[in-house]
Amino acid sequence: MKKRAFDHILIIMFENEYRGYVMENEYMRNLAAQGIELTNSFGVMHPSQTNYIASIFGELCGVNDDQKPQPSLSQKTIVDLIEGSPYNLRWKAYMDSYIADDTPWQAEGFTPKDHYPYVIKHNPFSSCKNILDDQQRWKNIDNEAGFWRDLLNDDFPEYAWFTPNMWNDGHYLAGTLNDNVKGERAPILVDQQAKWLKSFFAGLNFPGPNSKLPPDTLVVVTYDEADFEAFYDQGKKYTYDGPNQIYTVLLGDMISPGQQSQGYNHYSLLKTVEKNFNLGDLQKNDRDANWFQFLWNQAFEWQPSQATPLSHQQTIKATSYQGQLYLVAVDHHNHLVYRTFNGKDWSPELGLANDCSHQLCLAANDDKLLLAYRNTHDQLIIKQYDLTNGWTQCESPDGGPVRQLSMLAIPHQSEFLLVYQNMQGQLFSLCFTDGQWQQASDNLCSHSDEQFTLAALGATILLIYKIAGSDKLACLSYNTAEFNQMTVADSQYAGPYDNATINQWSASAFSLNHFSSAPSTMTPHEDEPTAEGYQAAGILVAETLDGVIHLLHNGPGNTQLLTETFSISGILTPENPVSFDPAKNDTTSNGYGTMAEAGWSSKTPVNGIFRDADGPLAIAKLDDQLWLFYQPLEQDVICACCGSFQPLKEETR
Repeated sequence: MKKRAFDHILIIMFENEYRGYVMENEYMRNLAAQGIELTNSFGVMHPSQTNYIASIFGELCGVNDDQKPQPSLSQKTIVDLIEGSPYNLRWKAYMDSYIADDTPWQAEGFTPKDHYPYVIKHNPFSSCKNILDDQQRWKNIDNEAGFWRDLLNDDFPEYAWFTPNMWNDGHYLAGTLNDNVKGERAPILVDQQAKWLKSFFAGLNFPGPNSKLPPDTLVVVTYDEADFEAFYDQGKKYTYDGPNQIYTVLLGDMISPGQQSQGYNHYSLLKTVEKNFNLGDLQKNDRDANWFQFLWNQAFEWQPSQATPLSHQQTIKATSYQGQLYLVAVDHHNHLVYRTFNGKDWSPELGLANDCSHQLCLAANDDKLLLAYRNTHDQLIIKQYDLTNGWTQCESPDGGPVRQLSMLAIPHQSEFLLVYQNMQGQLFSLCFTDGQWQQASDNLCSHSDEQFTLAALGATILLIYKIAGSDKLACLSYNTAEFNQMTVADSQYAGPYDNATINQWSASAFSLNHFSSAPSTMTPHEDEPTAEGYQAAGILVAETLDGVIHLLHNGPGNTQLLTETFSISGILTPENPVSFDPAKNDTTSNGYGTMAEAGWSSKTPVNGIFRDADGPLAIAKLDDQLWLFYQPLEQDVICACCGSFQPLKEETR
């Protein structure tokens, strides 16, 4: 790992506000301008406690409400990584209004309790069994007085968490014990927490050159989740029915003010801490999360294109296997050929088959490479490649005639996932496990046109497709990890509408949206959420690099190649269709933590690339680079464009 971007981190988490509402407050708006504002930042789930749990555990741990987890959670946390580090790192969690003597630690049966306005649901460390069972660890839970004592005695830890109390975090009106007046949540409660933060930072002389914080301290001001005032949400199930987009700003003496529009969430912050202190990861949603590479002056950038030896190809697909790119192509005579590329040199062209009808897909993991294609009789053919046996034909699933197909290797597993479209336009999926194809799924979708692609972000797989008869893009989600599965019993605050599945496709399709805010006639003094849905023409391709899915395609009636990205880790796959109709509460999902609440980046052009929307297009990852292959307008040659994280140019830092 490179040099640390920061030596200390202080995370301050506020409560329950949509980003647009927070930006209406002058102090919070000015604060964002003094740091790096994450304009596309999201909470993980609802309600509050779920986000606190996710922030230190890297998963939800089955928690779906604000009740204390019973029994206490035994999963590893960031604390275990910090204490296991060879660098003598320290951690503390400061809880505003916490009184240690109110519930003194005991060796058996220790059960932390609320001491209002301090509440344990905003203290995720109090849910962790290996903290509760260890007196020395529990002593690392302190209050605001302990914060100032440690700071002024030069004993500030490398990892510090600060939770303001229920009044200072903007949850309830000061002096109240409930939220009977939260219909006016914004702007009154935002103003209340902003007033506290202004006073807190004034005591620190922060931000500024005379800060009392140790040098190279990164301060993260963020919120657990987005909540919407009652007026905006009339007729909805609850005040969480909207994009879970939150205010997040990074401040410190290492920060050059600006904005970052890539998507981030609480898992991204956790991954950034792990990367900075060289901690490894928790093997959960943090493992594949997007992280704040801009703190190391790194940003993703496409390089200028270069010509390849490939020409006169009608279809191309690419993937990486054993340190090389494999590029498979079909010419106008139905000849299926391939070459390998190590990033510098190309192999000679070799033949594979003479009966390919221009529909094919390619995927690889550490052990094998799979090629699936439609032959000239519309049959699905599967070939397997490994370094010992070369190309061999293997058993093909009998799904009848196929029209289109896409495939990927499931991350961190040995399985492959194949999606194909039959001649009636229906989509089905198959899993390749232990050398055999499993039974096909039920029909996934009947409203996709012939253009679709698969992409994976950690445990989340997205099937991205163009809706038949329109230019709009939509997706289905598929979860492959047990830690993102959830089965919920009925309770006061939760039920089957929170259920999230594993190894099944979502019961709902989701539009691909970039979320922002704009004035509303309903609330003229506050911006409300707006969604820009994406449209596309022709071939879709997608690949993932460092926690970011890059989706590429043309726009309708446009030869410019466009891209948008998705980088929200830990997405849940709902068991039931998502609906915000309260009358359907028992048979539908509330959509919390799903693609319904997570946004994509804004759409941007790719490096001046112009091409026919239906012309050859492929993308693959090789080591720490993306390789994009395309055919320019009115040319037969296939060009390659490399994309990777590069040092930021001086003027953009």
